[in-house]
Order: sequence, then structure tokens, then C-alpha cells
Amino acid sequence: MSREPKRRMSAEKRRAVIVENATEVFAERGYDGAPVDEIARRSGISAPVLYDHFPSKLALFQEVLAAEYGRLRAAWEVTFAAPEPLRDRFAASLDAWFAHVERRRRSIPVLFQVATADEGARQAQVDATRASRAALTPFVTGALATDDLDTEMLIEIIAASLRALALWWYDHPAVPRVRLVNSALDALWPAIEQRAP
Repeated sequence: MSREPKRRMSAEKRRAVIVENATEVFAERGYDGAPVDEIARRSGISAPVLYDHFPSKLALFQEVLAAEYGRLRAAWEVTFAAPEPLRDRFAASLDAWFAHVERRRRSIPVLFQVATADEGARQAQVDATRASRAALTPFVTGALATDDLDTEMLIEIIAASLRALALWWYDHPAVPRVRLVNSALDALWPAIEQRAP
């Protein structure tokens, strides 16, 4: 009886596995307490192989942030760009955003609660947040009767509210998603509505 030879994982798939495991370790231990050796072990590789894919722990952290924020943006963009009335689109976007947070619960500390002495990691968090908000600006500007500056401020308000609720939800996991969506909608919709075309 012959065995099938083990197939090597593609570089792209290996990177995805590393990023997924890094997300867990960063969430559990924070940036400072996350050892590269542990990320490598969970990924089924050695630290030198991890460094073949990412030149540093900071580069890996930046990739984790980019992947997680990209998923959050995608959840928002798909629903907000739909042809339904604006309130329905906004409610659907909130629900999609919180649904993603619910599915990726362990990433909440990575995205929204970086406590580190490492200046590079803090700057990576700022850069990822800024890039994500900038990517959303055209969607919001296109839906509202606002200029770019007004849209930018509105996105800051929305983002700060959602971040705070996500962190609160992390500590109150028994609260159903629909309650967060409804609370966010009640609080944020008036600001959207007064800017509607």
C-alpha cells in the first residue's frame, strides 16, 4: 500500500496560515508578548521559514492589520454600495460589520486595542486605521451630500463609535449582535440622515 506524497503548501497559502496564526497570538498576548517562535510553531513551520515570508515581526503585524481591516472594509463596502434606500444600506452595513466582528472575535484586540511600547507597532495601527478610513471615504461621499472634509469627520465619528462598541462587546459576548446594530443605528443614523441628498 503506497502513501500519497505530502503536497507542499503554496507560498500564498503558507502566508495566509502564518497571518491567521499571528492574529491569534497577537490577540492573546499583545504585540510585545507575541513570540515569533510561537507563531511559527502554530503555523507548523520554523522561525527561519516564517522570516522567509515576513522580514520582521513588525512586517507580520502590518500584514495582520491589513488583512483584518480589509475584511472589515469589504463587509462595509458591499452593503453600502447596494441600490437600497440609504437607511437600509447603512443598517445593512452595520450588521455586516458586526457580523464580521462576531466571526472574527479574536481579532478585536488586535484591531482596536494595541497596547505596546513598540513605536513601529503603534504607527502600524495608526497607518492601518487611516488607510481603512480613507478607502471608505469615496463610498460615503458618493452616498451623501457632503464635501470630503465633512465626510472625513463623519467617518471618524462612525469609526470611533463602532470601535468602542466592538471593544465593549468583547467584554459582553452574550449580548446579541442585533442589539449592537440597533444601538449603533439609533446613535449614528441622525448624523447620516441630515447629510442625505
